[in-house]
Amino acid sequence: MYISINDQQIFYQKIGKGKDLIMVHGWGQDVSTFWSVAEKLKDDYTLWLIDLPGFGRSELPKKDFSNTDYAEILAGFVEELKIKKPHYLGHSVGGRVGIKLLAKYGELFDKVVLEDAAGIKPKQDRMKPFLYIGAKAFHILLPEFLAIKPLIRYHFYKGLESDYITAGEMKGTLTNLLDEDLTGDLPKIANKTLLIWGENDMAVPLSDGKKMNRLIPDARIEVFDNVGHFPHLENEQLFVQYVKDFLN
Repeated sequence: MYISINDQQIFYQKIGKGKDLIMVHGWGQDVSTFWSVAEKLKDDYTLWLIDLPGFGRSELPKKDFSNTDYAEILAGFVEELKIKKPHYLGHSVGGRVGIKLLAKYGELFDKVVLEDAAGIKPKQDRMKPFLYIGAKAFHILLPEFLAIKPLIRYHFYKGLESDYITAGEMKGTLTNLLDEDLTGDLPKIANKTLLIWGENDMAVPLSDGKKMNRLIPDARIEVFDNVGHFPHLENEQLFVQYVKDFLN
């Protein structure tokens, strides 16, 4: 199904019965990332699976989006469809956007699950400025006809941010999201919060989860052993168990 929010066409799926639960995917994902988990939750919750603008079947953003733009889309979604105090579950970028959403519109929501949530800006890697300079220099100096030029630029940008390589028209949005440190928004989250983290997450380190656990007033963290960035895929049974126990 589609709905227009802030002049953006948003695709979503609604399944199940019971208490409402909004589920939001990470970067490069879409509603399908939660399908298997949804099968195990649909008897207890009405699930709203949303494709963020620029992903899945939702429309590309009409401008370079920020965390606030995405948060306003989700708040508008809840208000437009008159969903009363849903729970919120966000993975990775869905968690990043969720932090901004709950800091600004927390009164619209009940309990919150943040799974390997991005949002804490890492300390500057001393090599990154040189990688940016190198990427730009090779782009300017190397002739376009050289077949090796794209390969050289690829390896420079791979050292900066792997998602940037495949971002396409979403590069500006990705830059906006990564440039904002949401640490200051964490203490503003008044909702009861469960943090789920993979101990081996290489994309968003466990140290970020522990910091969020300290800064969100009513939070607790569950760490999944031998799991990376996708606990809901890598240990689905345990993920569903923790989500149900927490939300109930």
